[in-house]
Amino acid sequence: MENSTEVVVIGAGVVGCSVAYYLASAGANVVLLERDSIGSGSSAHATGFLSLLGAEFSPGPSFELGLAGYHEFPQLVQRLEEETGMDLLFQRRTSLRLALEEDEENLIKEMMAWQQKSVDMKWIEAEEVHQIQPGLSTRVRGAVLETESSQLDSYRLNLALGDGAERNGAKILLRDVTGLVTKESTVTGVSTSAGDIACDMVVIAAGTWSSAFSQILGFPIPVKALKGERLVLRYPGEPLRALISSPQRGHMISRLDGTLSVGSTGGRDYDRGDLFGSDEFDRQPTEAAKVELLQRAMEVFPDIERAELIQQLAGSRPLSADKMPIIGKVPGWQGVMLATGHTTKGIHLGPITGKIIANTILGGSSNVGIDLTEFLPDRFADVDQEAFYVSSQNVDE
Repeated sequence: MENSTEVVVIGAGVVGCSVAYYLASAGANVVLLERDSIGSGSSAHATGFLSLLGAEFSPGPSFELGLAGYHEFPQLVQRLEEETGMDLLFQRRTSLRLALEEDEENLIKEMMAWQQKSVDMKWIEAEEVHQIQPGLSTRVRGAVLETESSQLDSYRLNLALGDGAERNGAKILLRDVTGLVTKESTVTGVSTSAGDIACDMVVIAAGTWSSAFSQILGFPIPVKALKGERLVLRYPGEPLRALISSPQRGHMISRLDGTLSVGSTGGRDYDRGDLFGSDEFDRQPTEAAKVELLQRAMEVFPDIERAELIQQLAGSRPLSADKMPIIGKVPGWQGVMLATGHTTKGIHLGPITGKIIANTILGGSSNVGIDLTEFLPDRFADVDQEAFYVSSQNVDE
């Protein structure tokens, strides 16, 4: 039993495992706590699509964080594959962000106005789109061609980060966290089902369960469980030549394991009354989502009707009240930090979040060259339910 350590990280999804990996790699003593199993939450069902063109990023620090997160992957994947021997199914390919309707075209072009300053991209007309990817719908009006975006297996990434953290000295303990140990305004440890662990710093990276610590800290941790589903198909034709997405119809990606990922649903696909019916993780696939996703896919790529459905994945994403991650110290407290609320970008932003937290704990600064003020927890002094509804409707993946 570990009775004391330097840092305790709560939650072993991609974000928590990233924090533990970067800390352990730098020589820190780390204990990673998980009540279920590594990657059992949002990370297990994520698409692993690393693109900068969706609506999740906005101009300024948000987009800068997305850029830093994207550029973190090539070297990280190489390191993890060498350290663990795992194949993360990482691919770097051209992507097409399609417009099938005028509203989509307008939205894409509006975002291009500021995105193209940092990303190699251009608008192409329908004829060129069909040359790049034959078989797409005749409704396609055009697309943004992004020279490179990436995709990998999110669950394998999660396992590799956990394994890598252990290989660098971190200890992973599977047990329930029952509370925080505090002394005045300082968190001095974590209470678990097997006893207390004293530490200098606690990092709450519990995804959809992070809000459970709100009462203990007397501070609202505004994270709710946002339901999402995607499909895994076996398509008998040639793999798609590009990573495909559209604002209203989600993604369509040929993975390196030979399957085709289609998805995904988000806040816009659920009735307002049912959207946040529970704060619990929801793994139950629905027939309505399956039908919706297949219909969308056929609108984009009609030949997909020949595909065989081999898996339907469902889960909940940690939605923050403004759709941006919550990274940094909890106001009014010493010894505790948050790394949560990444909504649909937990895979994309997980490693860079881990680096930011590790650098801050060990060196006092994030050392990533980004103004992180708008990600700090103190922006949520007062949050109401309406903020979550607005945030959920802007999910785009």
